[in-house]
Amino acid sequence: MRLIYPIIILFLLIAASSAQLTADKERFDVVLHSGDLEERTLKVTNIGDATIFKISKTEISGTARDYIFLDMPEEKPLMPKDKAEIKIYFILPPETKPGTYTGFIYLLDSAPPSLPMRIDFVLTVIGQESYGIGMTIDDAKSAELSANAEDIAQFDLAVKNLGAFRDVASIDAGTLPDGWSVSLLDGDKTLDFPYDLPLDPGTTHTMKLQVETAKPGKKGNLSIVATSLGNQSKNSSVEAVVDFAVAVRGYNVEIKVPEKIVTNKTYKGSFNIMLDVKEKVMVGIVTPPELMVIPLAQTVDVSPHSPGIANFTLLASTAGDYPLVFRLMDSHGIPMPEEMASIKVILPQGNAILTGDEFLYSTIASISSLSNGTAYFDIFTVPPGKLSEMDQEKLHDYSRIVILGNQSIVSKDAEKVLNGVEIKRIDGNSLYEECWLFAAEIWQNGTAEVVLSGSRPADIFRAYQAAKMTGAPIVVCEGDVTDKARAAIVEMTKRNVTLSRSMTVGEIGAEYTKPLQDAGVKTEEVKS
Repeated sequence: MRLIYPIIILFLLIAASSAQLTADKERFDVVLHSGDLEERTLKVTNIGDATIFKISKTEISGTARDYIFLDMPEEKPLMPKDKAEIKIYFILPPETKPGTYTGFIYLLDSAPPSLPMRIDFVLTVIGQESYGIGMTIDDAKSAELSANAEDIAQFDLAVKNLGAFRDVASIDAGTLPDGWSVSLLDGDKTLDFPYDLPLDPGTTHTMKLQVETAKPGKKGNLSIVATSLGNQSKNSSVEAVVDFAVAVRGYNVEIKVPEKIVTNKTYKGSFNIMLDVKEKVMVGIVTPPELMVIPLAQTVDVSPHSPGIANFTLLASTAGDYPLVFRLMDSHGIPMPEEMASIKVILPQGNAILTGDEFLYSTIASISSLSNGTAYFDIFTVPPGKLSEMDQEKLHDYSRIVILGNQSIVSKDAEKVLNGVEIKRIDGNSLYEECWLFAAEIWQNGTAEVVLSGSRPADIFRAYQAAKMTGAPIVVCEGDVTDKARAAIVEMTKRNVTLSRSMTVGEIGAEYTKPLQDAGVKTEEVKS
């Protein structure tokens, strides 16, 4: 972790030109005996874009004016970002009466001069006693800084023995804000509280007060108290204030949403987040009104070994391109960076054939996509049983679906889960009938030829090759010859493209060819 030192900007200086000079402190709190001398340092920085050629000051005002002297830096150009030091001396004559003396001074720059910066002084003069402790934090009784979530906030803590005898200052921290941890850094040694610090009379010992947090995103304050063990009624306290910024944690996000969805259909999505800490994360989703999400917000448990998964359902009412914004917040109410995905919403369009993955049905359906002379059909084959969510999402894209096969081939749930799509199911107790009804449905303009096949795999393969050559439908001769089948044959002889020829593959019974002959369709055998 990197160290942060407090820089307190005294004023937001706004004048004819922007402020250029800033100081690292706005107040000095000093405790002295009559006759003492104390030296402090004020650091100033040129934060402007122009050069400062001279730093000037006003006379010190207030009751402390006779005891404070400033040694201004030599007059040389202070370039942008350059720093300078002003030495401040607190000198008390022996006859100075105990009490509190206050004063202030203004510093001015030239480029041209901006509004002056005020520096305040509080000088406490005490009488000589056997025991006494004085303490400051960054030369004052309180100090404040801002730090990043992963930083160590660091202050200068000065403890002085104000007594006439050697003493021990017992330094302890008050109640810590939730998630804070504090320590003292003395040279290269890290010390825990409470810490007993031996001090000779009149000596000052400076250490670093270090503050860290495990729960960033909040501002807190802490009191540090130094008590004389020679006389425990003598003590001094200071206050440290730190505003820790929001933690930017290492994390991975995976958003799973369909690239394309169809209006008025439900789709599944998920938001996966992996953090390097154990945490509860609230996932909120913001979308335009045309894209609806349920639920809009949910809380997930995350750990370094297990992702938090927020599942949701999508439905769009209007076609278009829409964003999804994921707003994240941890259990401490600290927001995390937003994540975003986009979804394309379309109107359902196109045709699809849905049938079983059983060999006969998949072959009958597959030939229809080659050349039916009417419309292009995408083909989906599924195993018996319930349609998978993936199949449902794919089929939602289409405006019209033809199902080939009864409920043992394609689940009875198909019509229900594909609600809203134009669906026609072709089913029956006879495969021969289903093939003719399917051909009549798909070859809307008609076909000049048809291939009749036996049900053996060898026959089906040969029939497929013959049908592929001409783009003709395949009719598997299995099952009863029904009135619906006869009607379909007759109807196809009256279409724009008239059915006039049938080719047979394998041993085809006369009952299957007779309806064709009755309708005037010639029948010939495909040679091996």
